[in-house]
Amino acid sequence: MHRISGDNDINQVLDFKITNRKMKKKIGVFIPATLGMLTAFGPFVTDFYLPVLPEMSEFFQTSPALASLSLTTGMIGLAIGQVFIGPLTDKFGRKKILVGSMLMFAIASVLCILAPNIYIFNLMRLFQGLAGAGGIVISKSMSTDMYSGKELANFMAILGSINGIAPVCAPVIGGLMAGVTNWQGVFGLLLGIGIILMFCSARLPETLTPEKRIQKSIIQVYANLFRVFRNRIFTLSTLAEMACFFTFFAYISSSPFILQQIYGLSPFHFSLCFALNALTIGIGAALAPQFKHTNTALKCGAIDFMIAAVCLSFCLYVHAHLVVVMGFYIYLMISFGLMQPGLTATALDAERKNAGAASAIFGAAGFLAGAISSPIVALGKIEVSSSIVMIVGALLCLLLTLPLCKMLRGQGKKI
Repeated sequence: MHRISGDNDINQVLDFKITNRKMKKKIGVFIPATLGMLTAFGPFVTDFYLPVLPEMSEFFQTSPALASLSLTTGMIGLAIGQVFIGPLTDKFGRKKILVGSMLMFAIASVLCILAPNIYIFNLMRLFQGLAGAGGIVISKSMSTDMYSGKELANFMAILGSINGIAPVCAPVIGGLMAGVTNWQGVFGLLLGIGIILMFCSARLPETLTPEKRIQKSIIQVYANLFRVFRNRIFTLSTLAEMACFFTFFAYISSSPFILQQIYGLSPFHFSLCFALNALTIGIGAALAPQFKHTNTALKCGAIDFMIAAVCLSFCLYVHAHLVVVMGFYIYLMISFGLMQPGLTATALDAERKNAGAASAIFGAAGFLAGAISSPIVALGKIEVSSSIVMIVGALLCLLLTLPLCKMLRGQGKKI
């Protein structure tokens, strides 16, 4: 009995390696490009309409805080959607659910355009986030299906570099469109991009074969969802990711108002500055594989993230020159990008047997942190409140990353 079981285990491992080898030969450029865009889908949906956020506040005749709430509802949708969709893909496979999610995103985009007031718009943003979550969680699960260990960390770095393209393009295109159309036109283009990604998703291969899927009932699948937190490495990685995103979304939600209303930039000039910052996230992610061990990249990234947050906050408080402020924005984003491949690979590799659930929890945690930080920065003077949030997030990230690196070294995991 034991010997037969052992032989079966060996055969499963061999089958897994053979399947992965076949997948890697077929990867080419299309799969990483599509997965990269899907991974960046959440930030893309947010960044795209940032230049018209002040305009929307005027259009709906509402306060900046209520307009910014659309960021929060969108991120709540992204968080909840990942928790709901991720486990489903472990049972039913990745591809069909991914295509369905992109179709629902297109429908949600139409409903956003037709919203008669800010309250309906914010509700539709929640729906849009729920649908868009499929692209984020499933793209990471597919990556985990194909790679492990250092290879997974390197592939996540490639996706991170590709991710830099979407946030660069999004605000620039949004800023350009703000000069020739209204906010509905911006969402119309977002609808078109969602449809294109839906067709691209339909061309992706199914990475989770039927024999590898969870055979338990749906109720059992969701009941076991949070068991991933029994893994201390996964838990620390996820909490560190939350801290990163707590700071990151404070920057996301405050920068349109700081750079446009305090520093007087136009929507287009703001989009250029935002695009530059987004590009540096990709640069940071591209630098991560240059470190011999992921531990080193994580530690350096966390320390630099803390230093950048403190320096940027001081510059905002004293209203330093725009060039200086932009310099520290760039430093903050490079540090953020440097940490993302390592945190993602460490968390998902630790729970690869539950890749869908792990990806769901990991991704949802980041957007949940963003949903908390975004409304806080709108309280009081935005340059002061955003600075406090950024420092708190960066400090928590450092305090969580250091013991994570120590634990990985102690277990001999130098991915």
